[in-house]
Amino acid sequence: MASSKKNHVSAAMKPHGLSKAEKIAIPIIIIIAVWAIYSFTQSSSTTLPVKQSSTTSLSQSAGAPDFTLPIVGPNGASSQTVTLSSFRGKVVLLEFMEPWCVHCQNMASVLKSLYATYGSENVVFVSVAGPWDGATANDAASFIRTYGSSWIYAYDSSGTVFSSYGVNSTPTFFIIGKDGGIAGTYSGEQSTDTLSNAISAALSS
Repeated sequence: MASSKKNHVSAAMKPHGLSKAEKIAIPIIIIIAVWAIYSFTQSSSTTLPVKQSSTTSLSQSAGAPDFTLPIVGPNGASSQTVTLSSFRGKVVLLEFMEPWCVHCQNMASVLKSLYATYGSENVVFVSVAGPWDGATANDAASFIRTYGSSWIYAYDSSGTVFSSYGVNSTPTFFIIGKDGGIAGTYSGEQSTDTLSNAISAALSS
């Protein structure tokens, strides 16, 4: 009887090991937690070393600074240029981007979808590529080929236009109204609905 009681106590005190399911689940939970913390701390845009000028504080009531830049096609820089003011009377979605920017790459499909919807509705799409981290017009051309972009791309070799718009991260989007004023500014990755609503609002104003 005493021996039976001793065995019962010994069994009760014996530590239980982790089950096979628990051994599998714990590392997965840790990985998910680490990834969640990492994702939370990551920005949806890439910061650039842009030197700001005294004219870079743009409000939505301000007119969009005009510019003329060389156009880039899928084969590289062309002899053609694009001038923003030539689109007065139309809504313009103006994107500032870098070909190597992961967030810009993530936005390529969003812009492609928006262009398919609004490209024939008095809306002009213009993407301005910058020169940071050695990015060239050929890099922008490679981006166009990779993502099948069919709207206007321009190359800001000096970063002057980036500076005039106060852009210090990519992607940054400006919705420019038919009157040439800035109707909306969006920094970082945006949803299709966010930009679609902004374009529609500018078209109806």
